[in-house]
Amino acid sequence: MVRQASVLSRLESIVGHEGILGDPAAFAVDSLTPPAAVAPATYEQVAEVMRYAHAEGLAVIPRGGGAHMHIGNVPSRYDIALSLSRLNTVVEHEPADLTATMQAGMTLGELQRRLGGAGQLLPLDPPGGDRVTIGGILAANAWGPWRHAFGSARDMTIGLRVVTAEGRITRAGGRVVKNVAGYDLCKLYIGSLGTLGVILEATFKLAPLPREQRTAVAAFPTAVGACGFAADVRRRSLAVRALTLVGDADGGYSLALDIGGSPAAVGRSWREITEMAGEATARITTDAAITTVLPEDASLLCKLSLLPSHLPSLIHALEALEAPLLLAYPTVGVCYAAWASPPDAESIAAALRELASTAGATLVLERCPLDLKRRLDVFGEPPASIGLMRRVKEQFDPRGVLSPSRFVGRL
Repeated sequence: MVRQASVLSRLESIVGHEGILGDPAAFAVDSLTPPAAVAPATYEQVAEVMRYAHAEGLAVIPRGGGAHMHIGNVPSRYDIALSLSRLNTVVEHEPADLTATMQAGMTLGELQRRLGGAGQLLPLDPPGGDRVTIGGILAANAWGPWRHAFGSARDMTIGLRVVTAEGRITRAGGRVVKNVAGYDLCKLYIGSLGTLGVILEATFKLAPLPREQRTAVAAFPTAVGACGFAADVRRRSLAVRALTLVGDADGGYSLALDIGGSPAAVGRSWREITEMAGEATARITTDAAITTVLPEDASLLCKLSLLPSHLPSLIHALEALEAPLLLAYPTVGVCYAAWASPPDAESIAAALRELASTAGATLVLERCPLDLKRRLDVFGEPPASIGLMRRVKEQFDPRGVLSPSRFVGRL
């Protein structure tokens, strides 16, 4: 108790009384509740918190909106929750250059509203919707259906400002698109789940808002037909922003198409898609309602990644496991399977690992029961590069204070 009071007192001297968050239980990760939760208001305060944590060997987990905190292994320890919620402004927006810099605590919804006034948007649509924060998106390299047309956060990030585990404020990349000097450390930080540094701000490439949008759903009896149709759409370079494949209750598959761009491009794309559907004897409608978002209440949510050409055979194998939800991005090569309350999550996870190994896929258990999560690495067997990854972690975080054990190989 004396130790906790001392930590809180030191943190309050850094972030002020208003920066101490009153309910640390709200920041629990995998049932671990930190003794302290802070929300710094400046970059220097974030750096000072990290300098203190590094000196004392206190484990820190950075946090945005909390939408992606279920991803990753159980932390080995957790002393300070570091909320970026007060760092939530647009630092710079250059509409003519289609670039913008914003702080990590800004929500995606608020950012899109501000960029929309200039007829632009950040082309990211990760799970969690408008409440996800920029820092959280980057830490998890989160993305959604728009990856078909725009790529992931790694593809559109130009620069980052990051606080290291030792409390140094550093930069990676810059604020212009043509920036090729030195190593691209942005790609190292993005997707590392806060284990290498605390992201403070980011600069992105933007996209114009589409002048016209249309959505449609094409129905197919098999995954092979749906994936083949999606591949044909990609080859034709149509104005399609997203292709999402969803398994139907009757055993068929629905392919949701999001079309956007100039009126001429949308019109041409729609005509070609309609013609393609006719040739493929697929039923296409504009008023079908299907769920194309990942469930937030699933107790077992699995992500499998592989070559897009191998996706139909993977889906066929998954059908045997009778997942209540199958959702895939056929041109990306990613498939999700979800169970609300599986009778035996451990057996399903073992079957999925065997399936992934046979199909040449990588498997991540994004959600699973806590007792199972404690016993296994949700990322599976460590990759051949694990030795290099450990050396990188040791260089960036020598005392292991940033999100300890949450990443691949429990780094």
